[in-house]
Parts: sequence; C-alpha cells; structure tokens
Amino acid sequence: MLSRDTTVHIGAVLSGLFVLVLADYLAIGLEAGPGSVAVFLLFYGLVLGGAHLVLAIRGEDGLIPVEARWRYVAVLSVTLAAGAAIRYAGESTIGPSDLELRTVGLAAIALAVVAYLASESAAGHRASRFR
Repeated sequence: MLSRDTTVHIGAVLSGLFVLVLADYLAIGLEAGPGSVAVFLLFYGLVLGGAHLVLAIRGEDGLIPVEARWRYVAVLSVTLAAGAAIRYAGESTIGPSDLELRTVGLAAIALAVVAYLASESAAGHRASRFR
C-alpha cells in the first residue's frame, strides 16, 4: 500500500510531466525563449516542491514535519526565482558599483541554502534533544 506522501509525490511528478507534454503540444518552446524558462520553473517547481507544498498546506506531517516542508518550499522558491533572474538578466548591473545581477542571484541562492541547512540542523537538534 502506498503512503500518503508517495501518492502526493507521484501526483506532483505526473503534473510536472503533464506541463512538459502540454508545452510541447502548444509549441511554447522548450529550448529557448521566455516560454522555456516559465515551463522550466513550473516543471521543477511541481516535481521538486509540489508534493511538499500540498502536504504543508494540508498540515499533514507524514514522514516529514510540516515546518520542514515549508522551509524546503521556501528555499526552492528562492532558488528557482534567483535562477530565473540570472537567466533573464544575469549580465545586467545594479547599484553604483555596477554589481552584476548574476552575482547577487548566486549570493541569494548560497544564502538560502546555508540558511536552510542551519535551520534544518537546529530543528533536528531540538527534536532529538527534547524527546
């Protein structure tokens, strides 16, 4: 028998594959252009975070605590958004020092990953310490 987590993950992956098939059918363009980036974001958002988002909204712990699901969805959102910004405007500069947006985006991704690892470590430590 499939667990609730597995069932929702299968649904998320099938939804992501449906997005790819639909994008190909509608000839949105999977190799180049703004449509390809939107399809990329939607596909990876669904496949990597869709199940966690659904289960977090429903408040179902399952194998992973709800708070951990929200943290994962947050870091995935930052990573995908920063990746899209880098893809669209990576060579653009911002600020008086002509800092490239690519540098800012990569720093945001690195900061999000470090914050995620630190918060997961702290949550794991608290959970093991107070049992």
